[in-house]
Amino acid sequence: MPRVPKIGFHDFLNSKPLLHAFRHGLVAAPFELVIDTPSKLADRFQSGELDMALIPSIEYARTRDAVIVPDVCIASLGKVETVLVYTDRALEDIESVAADARSRTSVAMLEILFRHKFGRIPTITPVDEAPNLMLRDADAGLVIGDAAFHVDRARHIVHDLGELWYQHSGRPFVHAVLCAHKGDRWDGAVAAIAEAKQAGLRHRELVARQETRNPDEMRRVYEYLTARIFYDLGEAERDGLAYFLSSARELGLCERDDLAFYPGE
Repeated sequence: MPRVPKIGFHDFLNSKPLLHAFRHGLVAAPFELVIDTPSKLADRFQSGELDMALIPSIEYARTRDAVIVPDVCIASLGKVETVLVYTDRALEDIESVAADARSRTSVAMLEILFRHKFGRIPTITPVDEAPNLMLRDADAGLVIGDAAFHVDRARHIVHDLGELWYQHSGRPFVHAVLCAHKGDRWDGAVAAIAEAKQAGLRHRELVARQETRNPDEMRRVYEYLTARIFYDLGEAERDGLAYFLSSARELGLCERDDLAFYPGE
């Protein structure tokens, strides 16, 4: 009997359209679904515990046998709203950053931007603290995911890293990619995920309604899922991913910058 693969996803708001069809029985999942944070999914994928996983894009480039399943990604073009640096000082004066430990791509993104813009990289410390505590021992906080919606924009200077990245590169930013291990074949699972993505995109308004009963918040969630986050790894997204990985490799943040695809595209 064929082995059932283990496939990992995070359940931040931006991935909920990908999970919606599986969770509501619209598409059968021919795999074991594992939910975890982006960074832990990367570790579990690299260890071989997971057969496929939606992982931070920088972690693809740190995993020698990883190949990208091109049917799905999480990307943005310009302002993204869920990758933020907040501070009480000017961007160029930031010397230390407390960074959400759940993400690694955003840290690499920040390092690249600082190196290109200011010729230096601030001290970055991973933390598990809530956003309102990050500035106790650091000049700035880096927050990702749903926590970014709770940053007090009235009290702090807030920079959207997606917006800064677009100003720097003029390219989309690919935050996460679905990866498998080279040589493995999980065609049934890949087809189901592609089908679930299409179903989830058709139900984004429903996803937004399930998140909140507040009409203003619902509109904000719906706008985020439709205007901020993109799920297709098209030509522009591949170009943006290649540029990001090349920039990361130049800084010694990863060992590879090639794009290898499942099942050998």
